[in-house]
Amino acid sequence: MSVKKKNLDVYLEEVFKQFIAIKDDDFSRAQEVFKSVFEQIKQKMGEQCNFFKKYGNQVMYGGSVYDGTKATKMDEFDMDIVIRLPINYEDIIIECDQPGFVRLKIISAFDNLDKQKEWEQCHKVTRDWRDTDKYLLQNKFRSWMHGIVQKALNEMDGRATVNGTTYLMTYKESGPAYTLYIRNEGNDEEFKLDVDLVPVIRFRLPRWPKGYRTIEKVGSSCRDWLVVPKPNKEVSGAARGRCWRLSFQDHERDLIKECHHLKKVLRLMKKLRTALKMKAIASYYIKTLFLWKVEKENKQFWQKNLSFLFTTMLQDFHDALKQKNIPYFWNSKNNLIESLKPANQKLYTEKLKVVLDSAVANDVDKTIFALLEADEIEQFKSSEMYQRHSTSLPPAVQSKTSRSSSVTSITSSQEQGNLQNSQTDDGQTVLLKSILAKLDLLTRKLELQEERLIKLETAYEQSRKDVQNEIKVLDETPIVQAPVDIMLNGNVAAPQNESETLILF
Repeated sequence: MSVKKKNLDVYLEEVFKQFIAIKDDDFSRAQEVFKSVFEQIKQKMGEQCNFFKKYGNQVMYGGSVYDGTKATKMDEFDMDIVIRLPINYEDIIIECDQPGFVRLKIISAFDNLDKQKEWEQCHKVTRDWRDTDKYLLQNKFRSWMHGIVQKALNEMDGRATVNGTTYLMTYKESGPAYTLYIRNEGNDEEFKLDVDLVPVIRFRLPRWPKGYRTIEKVGSSCRDWLVVPKPNKEVSGAARGRCWRLSFQDHERDLIKECHHLKKVLRLMKKLRTALKMKAIASYYIKTLFLWKVEKENKQFWQKNLSFLFTTMLQDFHDALKQKNIPYFWNSKNNLIESLKPANQKLYTEKLKVVLDSAVANDVDKTIFALLEADEIEQFKSSEMYQRHSTSLPPAVQSKTSRSSSVTSITSSQEQGNLQNSQTDDGQTVLLKSILAKLDLLTRKLELQEERLIKLETAYEQSRKDVQNEIKVLDETPIVQAPVDIMLNGNVAAPQNESETLILF
């Protein structure tokens, strides 16, 4: 009797389709709403600040939406607002002593802005952007942007209308970023969108930060790199305001394109991170593991089976956490998880080890359920696909096991696990046949017990009726002799005294 193993590829594809892939309609609506809302906000921002109106015209999507690796819901993304500085960028001194971050020093170029005719009407806002040592301060730059957005929203009364639907907007600080929260008003279908509005400064090749790798195989169109006003958590005091985070998102996007299954596996890994509640692991850390793999392997590597790629990247993820080291792709001196707390490192490593062992052993249910939240597991179990593949037993055995959920529950954890991990060698075949025989025997025994219970219940009902009839007859018939003799073990035993009572059944 042959037994078919559960196929992890099939289950991963189904989980991706049900819980990770973003529906086209959701993506289109989110884009449409935000584009319209932001255009209204941007216009008001220009009215509030002449510098923004003149130097903040270009916007671009960033983050996972930009990469095509957004998972689960289209409910958040990054919007980079490119702010052009009114100077020659050759006059900006770029210092790179903190891996992953740079300092921007602007001396005479900014000193001369107050001598230009547009100083009062436009350039004056830049006056507080530098400290006394002429370093451009990311926190001042970010606060300037935040103030303009807040003024624009106040002017709009926190509302914007798109296709007849009114959306409420609030703007709040969220960690190192400022986030625009967009919600619909009224009884329409609920709509939520959180957008990080990030002002960035753009540099272009051939300018390149010293000590950072260049990739020859990136496309010729990848010329831009960005500095982002997000602080370096490893430094404090005045130094923190001077540190600007680097972003090579154009180059990263080009590296992962045309890698067949890469984006799907990356989104599965991000879903696993969320389900396992690994909050200290940023999405970018996981993306970095994939960038290193892209460098190591050719593009044909990503055409392999989804289950193989998932298990491979899960192994890389586990090893990185165990070693507490995910090197920044552009500068390996920067360990992205260096500040990860030991307790979290131990907990996350153990969680990933459980999933990794399950995937390697082809324990499909355990692997898949690790990707899902509790309510998602129930939803997945009730899906048509899961019901169709819920057992790897042949139809004849399925029909018998369906009569008894108790037998199935007794054998599922151990015997189903053996079935899933089975191989085609003779020893495993014998084991499988033995397990199926035992299951069949248990099922038959249960059926016999059920038949016996039915007979006992029938006999009990008949006995109860007979007793009631006998009692009725005894009540109506006068006793004219001594108490009834009782036959015990073939002998006649007389009552010891007249007070003994005859007990019937």
